[in-house]
Amino acid sequence: MLVTGDVKCLHCGHVSGRWVGASGAPVTEAGFTPSQPREAPADPAAPVHCTRCGGPVLLDEATLVISSYRLRRIRRLREQIKALDANGPRAA
Repeated sequence: MLVTGDVKCLHCGHVSGRWVGASGAPVTEAGFTPSQPREAPADPAAPVHCTRCGGPVLLDEATLVISSYRLRRIRRLREQIKALDANGPRAA
């Protein structure tokens, strides 16, 4: 079962982004979506650290994802919305 939640720093409390992965799996870069743009990590299996202070993180407010199909669909829709917004305003 997949879970998703906020990646929160144990030191400063900063929310660095969202993570999606298997229940009980370590929080790695592979499932991490940062809240602010940053350079892509070299190793997707590396553990996630706080984007502000570099401290250790925890998965806060973790919730179950109903299915991986639904998650992929949500990601596609968000990408489509972002692409439409990038094209500028449209006439109504």
